[in-house]
Amino acid sequence: MDIDEQKNDEEIIQANVFSLNIKDSEDQKFNNLNLPENMKIVEFKQGLNETSFIIQSLKLHFIFYNLSEEELTQVANKMFYCEAQSGTYLFRQGDQAQCFFIIHRGSMGVTVDDIPKRELRAGEGFGELALLYTSPRSASVKCFENCFLFGIDRVSFRRAVEDKILQEYEENRKFLENVRFFYDLTNEQKDAIASILKTLKFYRQQMVVTEGDPGSSFYIIKDGTAMVTKNGKEMKKLHKGDTFGEQSLFYNTMRQMSVMAEDDVTCLVVGRDALTKLLGDQIHIVTFRNLLKWAFEKNALLQKLTKTQIEKTINQLKLTLYRAGDIIMKKGTSVQQKIIVVVEGCVKKNKSGIVIATKGQVWGEEYFLIINKNKLLDDDIVMETDGVLAEMSHENFIDSIGGFLEEVIKKNEKSQDKKLKSQIKQNNYQSIKKSDLIFIKQLAVGQFGPVYLVKAKSNQQLFTLKTYNKSDIKSYQLERFFETEKQILESLQSPFIIKFYRTFQDDYDLFLLLEFVNGKELYDVIRDIGLLSSYDSQLYIASMILIVESFYKSKIIHRDIKPENFMVDSKGYLKLIDVGIAKPFSSKSELNRTFTIIGTPYYMAPEVICGKGYNNLVDLWSIGICLFEFLCGYVPFGEDAEDPYEIYEQIIKNDIIYPQYFKEKKAKKLIEQLLSRIPEVRLGNSFANLKGHQWFENFDWDKLIDQDIPNRYIPNQDQLITNVDIKQADQQYRMVDEEIKHEQQSRQTLEKIVFDGPLNDF
Repeated sequence: MDIDEQKNDEEIIQANVFSLNIKDSEDQKFNNLNLPENMKIVEFKQGLNETSFIIQSLKLHFIFYNLSEEELTQVANKMFYCEAQSGTYLFRQGDQAQCFFIIHRGSMGVTVDDIPKRELRAGEGFGELALLYTSPRSASVKCFENCFLFGIDRVSFRRAVEDKILQEYEENRKFLENVRFFYDLTNEQKDAIASILKTLKFYRQQMVVTEGDPGSSFYIIKDGTAMVTKNGKEMKKLHKGDTFGEQSLFYNTMRQMSVMAEDDVTCLVVGRDALTKLLGDQIHIVTFRNLLKWAFEKNALLQKLTKTQIEKTINQLKLTLYRAGDIIMKKGTSVQQKIIVVVEGCVKKNKSGIVIATKGQVWGEEYFLIINKNKLLDDDIVMETDGVLAEMSHENFIDSIGGFLEEVIKKNEKSQDKKLKSQIKQNNYQSIKKSDLIFIKQLAVGQFGPVYLVKAKSNQQLFTLKTYNKSDIKSYQLERFFETEKQILESLQSPFIIKFYRTFQDDYDLFLLLEFVNGKELYDVIRDIGLLSSYDSQLYIASMILIVESFYKSKIIHRDIKPENFMVDSKGYLKLIDVGIAKPFSSKSELNRTFTIIGTPYYMAPEVICGKGYNNLVDLWSIGICLFEFLCGYVPFGEDAEDPYEIYEQIIKNDIIYPQYFKEKKAKKLIEQLLSRIPEVRLGNSFANLKGHQWFENFDWDKLIDQDIPNRYIPNQDQLITNVDIKQADQQYRMVDEEIKHEQQSRQTLEKIVFDGPLNDF
């Protein structure tokens, strides 16, 4: 069960429904469930006509747009039946909202600030925002006569959708493991395909596909038996696990045979368009690339390259078809000609007959070391069998990885050493005591207490000390929130994420000691600059991608990527400063999906709003919104809307519309990839692929990681905390404990807070 209890301002939409302890039982379905609406739940046996009536109404509301017929049926079956008396208000403006309703019989009136707005009649639904998050009703609804309604509360709605989706995804994912067609895909690719599979049911003797019709989908029999016919003649039977329609995934074709359900059949179906968006133009190219990646990752020398370097190299490899006995490299020529990966077949030395590479192996890489520069081949290198090789010249290899092989490997190892030293240095911060911190100034007042700039007496290093009022944390039941924030910051190591050092506590407060980021909020920076150039946008978007990649590798989802949560530091580089509503996934879980509706509306992905479950890919949607905002000057959905409902509806229903002055074709392609409504498309198969997008064609990712990008925006010095500011505070030499004590004493209550929660063991 997913629980998010972060209390925040109006930008954070909280779905605290999971904190309610309501069991999903038939008994509770027919009691009032402590719901705030003014109605009486009555017993009613829902038949097929009523279920159909409910489903037709649900389809009129954007919240239910992405639900399948089966999921809509699940929601309909969870609805209770209730009666509201004539002349009474079902709810009033400002009341707590918990339920969505559909009028079965009767009529009702809607008023806002006591002004009549519209009349509701049978078949109309209302109150759907109550299913998304806790907020007061924005209008009053009064009965003109005795009314009978179908209703569903937020908890029941979430459960109805969540249970069905998790069960179906898990079944489909396991099923893919046994489908031969997908054997050569990575686990991540299979995860993505499982997410886009559609379940179709066919009744006995119903046609699944018809001979001569255009083919565009691939089918897997999940359950049942089907019969294949050609020209009316039976050819074979298909059973559980069998597939058909493979050719449709490669190119446009007509169905060569018909398939009919012999009994009730359930099929998993994926369309060519969806699969193309997910994996690329041709699936056999994807499996080929997987083979090349695995070959590099298994090679003792090449596995020391970064994923981006490997991806760039694979992009340059050329396929060549050879016959048995063909000479690949001649005796007496330089060993530094090319590197080869065996895709099919076998390679050997001609004279000795020694096999030097088989399918999935690399050969020639060791000769690319500088010490072998002048060596010559002592034998012809030939194909032992017919086969296919992926080849690259020595010169192209150097260009792809950015230098000579041993030099690049040394640079990569040095980068790893740097990370390790950073980790060791971080461990040393445990020796710092709060009593040794000098107060410089108060930076801000956070949601749970002041944020201080402090300096360590021992080494003069500056830190941010973030305060959390224990009383508030306990009152809002946010113990888990604080613990999660600490664990997330502790686990992430990136130059683009604020560093966590350690925690402190006293009788009144908890404290996080963090890196001090001397800079300016990105939100303010983009308003200073105006429309960002591609150069500036690339720097910020690339930094966000590296940050989200760090989260992805750590199985953490951020859920609130937006300019306000980043700083541009004094050197001009981006730094993520807030992980307040981030969520770590369980390392044991294979599903890695959550259902809580939370985030900032303008940057929320459609799958968050629809409540069908989501994963880390929502963060890439948010990056797409940021990219559009940087280049166009406004957000693409809900720019002029203030009501969250309007924003959500635009995100679900509207297409991206670019301003006339925006002409960057490559940027448009990236925006459309990141803002794809198929979440799995956003990544483009891997982070290495995403970083290799043509919009980043001339961008140097290594220089960004080394923080060596020239001509970047630098915040004005008068907007930063200067050495003069620090020196002046230094002269007063006031310890932060004194400032904290003064702040604690000035609080409204002076009663000692006894904190008996789980946070007493830092």
